[in-house]
Amino acid sequence: MVPNIENTLDAFIREHCLPRNSGISIGVHDNLFETGTIDSAGLLHFIGFIEETFDIVVPDEDLIPEKFSTLASIAAYIRERLDQPVLA
Repeated sequence: MVPNIENTLDAFIREHCLPRNSGISIGVHDNLFETGTIDSAGLLHFIGFIEETFDIVVPDEDLIPEKFSTLASIAAYIRERLDQPVLA
């Protein structure tokens, strides 16, 4: 069973990208790069987490801002990947 994607992503961001006990709130439509929540190095760590947690592969060609700028766009991308058959 797939965990609630948005909650899982939010928990990762809170644990790894925000100062502890900061009280900073990130909405699902807030741009993670514009808010300074994540940078390019942090994105690589986040992608590794996404691949491991959701058992998907994120190809390099998919690493575009439209797919990875907000929690909502990332969750939509993950749902899209989970619905795709694995090609051999």
